[in-house]
Amino acid sequence: MKLEVRSSNVPISEALHAHIARRFDFALRRLAGRVDRALVRLVDLNGPKGGPDKRCRIEARLSSARSVIVEATDADAYVAVSQATARLEERVARALTRQRSRAA
Repeated sequence: MKLEVRSSNVPISEALHAHIARRFDFALRRLAGRVDRALVRLVDLNGPKGGPDKRCRIEARLSSARSVIVEATDADAYVAVSQATARLEERVARALTRQRSRAA
């Protein structure tokens, strides 16, 4: 799986990039063969004003050519990434289950 990380106004440190990679590995370990690539976008919605303003949006392209998109927002970028990857795991599993049931 190819993992791409982009950012607008949120500095991507080595630690944050490693956190993103770990969360993806954990969340998609059992589904990794079914996800071709994922794009992670981190955006600071409010700039220097603060508040729950770090949005993590993940778009995962499945091997079936379907896309799954999830978002999470929090004051901490690490938390936003963790929430978004947890949602992604659920949505990818659900999409694959639906795909299998339609094929049967």
